[in-house]
Amino acid sequence: MPMRSGRAPVPLRGAREARDAVTLARLLRGTITPLRGDEVLALLEPHRPRLVPKPVNPLAAMLGQPQGRLLEALLRPTAPIILDVLLPRLRDHLIDRVVHNKGTAEDGLPGALEVATALRALVALLRGAGRGAVLSVVSAIEADARADADRLVRGEAPGATAEDDPAGVTAGAMDGLAHALLRFEARRLMLETLGATVALRDVVYQSRRLTRHALRRAAEAMDGFGADRGIKALHASLATLASVDGLLVVAMRNLDDQEEHREEANAFVEPADRKAMNDCLSAAWRLSDTLFDLVGKAANGGDLDELLFEALLRQLRSLHQFCTDLDHAGRPAVLDTLERRLAERSRALAGIAGERLVGILLARPADPAKARRLLARGQSLAQLLYDMGQDGDELEALALRLVIARDALNHAAA
Repeated sequence: MPMRSGRAPVPLRGAREARDAVTLARLLRGTITPLRGDEVLALLEPHRPRLVPKPVNPLAAMLGQPQGRLLEALLRPTAPIILDVLLPRLRDHLIDRVVHNKGTAEDGLPGALEVATALRALVALLRGAGRGAVLSVVSAIEADARADADRLVRGEAPGATAEDDPAGVTAGAMDGLAHALLRFEARRLMLETLGATVALRDVVYQSRRLTRHALRRAAEAMDGFGADRGIKALHASLATLASVDGLLVVAMRNLDDQEEHREEANAFVEPADRKAMNDCLSAAWRLSDTLFDLVGKAANGGDLDELLFEALLRQLRSLHQFCTDLDHAGRPAVLDTLERRLAERSRALAGIAGERLVGILLARPADPAKARRLLARGQSLAQLLYDMGQDGDELEALALRLVIARDALNHAAA
């Protein structure tokens, strides 16, 4: 729950009213009887303002009347309580939960969508009276969505500066963007429940805009390491692929957007959603080339810091996981090609590493330090193949050479 400085947590408003409103909407949907009227009056009694006279059940003298007339008679004395107390409190409750993201540990509290459904049902029963409460919730959600998207697209993340983060990606930034997109999903469901079609279109637009921004940031981070293989660019690339689950959420949302808003492409204009995805996948392809270039040199005996070597392998592993886990009907075909390419080149690297390790062991004069370094790198490559599900002949051949090399080095040291 959000905290104000120096103060206790701000409580969630309208919790009791939300629970009672859901019950009231259920009661009014059922068969109206005098007994049902007593239940409604008893439910509303704690919310009755002091100056409002205690309503009397009018249904006892209306036996045999149509349901419509019974409902109208029951609403006549209870409408002031619903309009003046319940609906404003439901408005505050929904704004606290959806816009201010407040929560509570209170048991039995209905979900926000249940409360929104009850709010809309009560307004409909009152023939539009109290619609201002619905409009207030809709306006608050729409304004919050627009402000959220503007802030995130401008890159206003705590602690992130252009100097420290040249690629615009800090650790956890992709996860943060994915979480923001999930909040947009909650807003969309709420607006659909409230029947706010115009506001829903605006929120959908802001969500698509944020999704494209997240994919562009991921592409910039991956391309940044290909262009500048420095530590800052490596950090940005690592941070993006370390948040592979967040990147998957963003990609899935983009593919959903492409299905929901099919736009015709032509020779001059490519749909924005598709372009953002294609640019990100192209950057992933180029990053894989860079990673295999560096890892290949290291596996062949080149000088490379061991921590950097492990970081490069982590990126290859994350790229492969992204390709395999992105399960969607609109999955681009290039993902299948990239997945196969990552597996094939990793298997080829394993063969190179095994042959090079044997060559170092047979060389004269012997170089035990270099052999041990290649042994460690070979073990890391074997783990990479295993994580990729490539447990075929290449992994077995590499594992056999690693066992032989380890025994030979231990025997030489004895």
